[in-house]
Amino acid sequence: MIAHIDAGKTTTTERMLYFAHRTYHIGEVDRGNTVTDYLPEERERGISIVSAAACLSWNQHTIHLVDTPGHVDFTMEVERCLAVLDGAVTILDGTKGVQAQTRTVWHQADRYNLPRLVFVNKLDRENADFQLSLSSLCSQLASTVRYVPIHWPVSVQSLAKPGENPSPDRKEAKSARRSAGTHFMGLIDLVTMKFLDWSQCTSPDALPQTSDLLHKLHHSGPVSTSNFSSEFMQTVLDARIRLLAELAEVDEELADHFLAVDHPEHLMPSELIQSALKRATHRGQVIPVLVGSSRQNIGIQPLLDAIVDYLPNPTNHKAPAPVQRLIHQVWSMYSHSRPPTGFDLPVADSAQPPVLLVFKVCFDPHRGPLSLVRIYSGSVKKGSLLTNWSLNRTVPITEKVLGVFQMTGDQRESVDCATTGSIVALAGLESTHSGDLLGPVRRTSTSNKDSSIDQNSSEEEDHDVWINSLPELNKCEPVVYAALEPGSLSAVRPLEYALACMQREDPSFTARLDAETGQWIVGGMGDLHLEVILSRLQREYKVDVRNGPLLIAYKECPLVRSKQQQQQTIRTPAFQGYGRVTGSVDGSEKVAFAIVSVEASEYPKPQIHFDRSWLGHVEQTGKNEIGSPHGRLQHNIREVCLSTLEMAGPLMRSPVVNVDLRLHRVACESLSRLPQSIADVDVSQLPTLTRLPSSNSALASFITLLRSAVAAAVTDGVRKIPEWRIMEPMMSVELRVPTHSDNQSDSLSRFLGDLSARRAEILAVDSADSADPSTSTSEACHVIQALAPLSELVGYSATARSISSGRAEVHMKLAEYRPVSQEYQAQLLNRLQWRAPVD
Repeated sequence: MIAHIDAGKTTTTERMLYFAHRTYHIGEVDRGNTVTDYLPEERERGISIVSAAACLSWNQHTIHLVDTPGHVDFTMEVERCLAVLDGAVTILDGTKGVQAQTRTVWHQADRYNLPRLVFVNKLDRENADFQLSLSSLCSQLASTVRYVPIHWPVSVQSLAKPGENPSPDRKEAKSARRSAGTHFMGLIDLVTMKFLDWSQCTSPDALPQTSDLLHKLHHSGPVSTSNFSSEFMQTVLDARIRLLAELAEVDEELADHFLAVDHPEHLMPSELIQSALKRATHRGQVIPVLVGSSRQNIGIQPLLDAIVDYLPNPTNHKAPAPVQRLIHQVWSMYSHSRPPTGFDLPVADSAQPPVLLVFKVCFDPHRGPLSLVRIYSGSVKKGSLLTNWSLNRTVPITEKVLGVFQMTGDQRESVDCATTGSIVALAGLESTHSGDLLGPVRRTSTSNKDSSIDQNSSEEEDHDVWINSLPELNKCEPVVYAALEPGSLSAVRPLEYALACMQREDPSFTARLDAETGQWIVGGMGDLHLEVILSRLQREYKVDVRNGPLLIAYKECPLVRSKQQQQQTIRTPAFQGYGRVTGSVDGSEKVAFAIVSVEASEYPKPQIHFDRSWLGHVEQTGKNEIGSPHGRLQHNIREVCLSTLEMAGPLMRSPVVNVDLRLHRVACESLSRLPQSIADVDVSQLPTLTRLPSSNSALASFITLLRSAVAAAVTDGVRKIPEWRIMEPMMSVELRVPTHSDNQSDSLSRFLGDLSARRAEILAVDSADSADPSTSTSEACHVIQALAPLSELVGYSATARSISSGRAEVHMKLAEYRPVSQEYQAQLLNRLQWRAPVD
């Protein structure tokens, strides 16, 4: 379930659970008693903050449902859930159509190629408008996909009144359409042409009255029935013929029948339409649009029917690429059957070895972690042994499942066994994180007996042993920071533990200890995100903690001064950094050395390169496999380079961007064999490495020592670059300001003046007339698009609401990072001297 905030996701979820007899009462958001909004912070604020899973049965099918947040600060919660789903239901507010966060979650679903349904909600409201909501889909989410209504809303105005003209003029019809929301009574299913009437339902348990309109049409004429006005009925038939025409363009089987009959809107069998609609939805060619009012219990049962009829099940939807690679590898190693050819076929077989993707970790202070997983192959039960096959694990970790639970909000229901396609929670996995891939216990491969180092420096990756985890589940950068301080000395340890648990539960939240100030610097996706984190620390973990001012996630980049000479660009030279670290490996004192060059780059994301001789001058001895010692060492070095750059900024210890790193050489030598002091050792003359430690413990110590040397070399190289520029986050601001007939110019100028004072760049100012689907149909608005520094937007939402008397809508999201001026950089450094590193 994905949508903009307050579109009705949780309200719809509550009705689904109730009508499927999963719950025995209907919770309401404003009462704070819903199943999926179970956190105290969610019930107090009336919004979803964390995603919540539930399971229900409908028409002999099991539906795993995930209710996701709609606020922009919790976008990563949506991302992690969409990665493991087979389909999505997008809910629109029928009074506003497509909104800012609707576009964000829609594009997230596009990345995973999820088939979707659209449910236009709140059609009982006074200013609801289905037609304009539909047009907003086509205009604001324009793509090659076709939006096809399969429901048509019915209001009291649609009925034919005795003694009145059944065909009102256009002006009256338009007025009736605008005010239809108040008298919304049901819908017509354009596939089956059945009218579902909820007007006589006095309780949620009452079923709607059903009428077969096709039967009445065949006996009453082409455009009339005993219930509806002729004009409304003609509108419905026109909508059905458009549905059939859209399907005929993408489905050859239906096209043959469509062209073979004179009146397909009357004669086309509903079973044929359903089959074509299902195929087209699975292929992503069409998106069915449904209608209803969740608060009034209208349209929920047809929505559940559509989920079962049109969205794919686990056997006919592709898994993410890393999951497909792991399935292929596991089948090759463990199964007697032949693995699927290629990685383009979905695999869902409970008889095969287990393959699971962890998409969320819930942490209870008293019960410990629960790992929410999607099972893509095989089955899992209490006592199962699972190995973490993700590439980011230096040593393979195998853990025992202590419990399998079906979640309904925060309520657990123990199950004996979970099979392919299920979304369940596993207890006992103490080392898993979001994005980890779990599989059967890894067998020892004979190829690992030879631990000779592969000296080939190519970037080719062979996924024969380890698999890359799903990067999208953890790919996020904090937008805002704040400082936390323990209230007393006794609160230090509880705060450390609580922060570690919350980082594991929420990868978009970061925390690090500032050694100079003793404060914890926490980062998140917005001020609301951090407010919720602080509240949970105090409420759930009982930590005595105080929060400081909001801090901005600045970055630092080297200042590039290029010169043009004879049509050639002379770039800033590379600076070499050296790292030397002493440590113990397998009981012997070793010294690790590293040489890394740092060079300014025009690309924001740091690039890591390896010289051909980065491990020495020997010939290639094998393939550069991810699971080989050489491949694991290279992965660890790449990882430590990136993590070191996260705090390597010489001005403010901020993340460093726009640099390229090149690893020239790493080496490791026994301390007793060095003839002179460590500082005088020429790394390039050290003996070549030919073999890594054979035991897992010694290998881990060896890699850790080399990581420390590389980190020291990266830091040394960065500090040698003479000139640096601070970069600040720029936010894309969309402001919708309702106009007033008396002082609309004054209202607009106040907003423009306020934004200009905040160093904002005004990109566009548009006027939306009353037909704009993203506004109330009864008034127009100004839409202001601007780009402004995040540091100037702290508390801006409250300011905008104050200026507009609560009527303005503000949406902000991170757009880019830009270098600040030299004058502003000097002001920043003066204000934030406490963050500067000590030489």
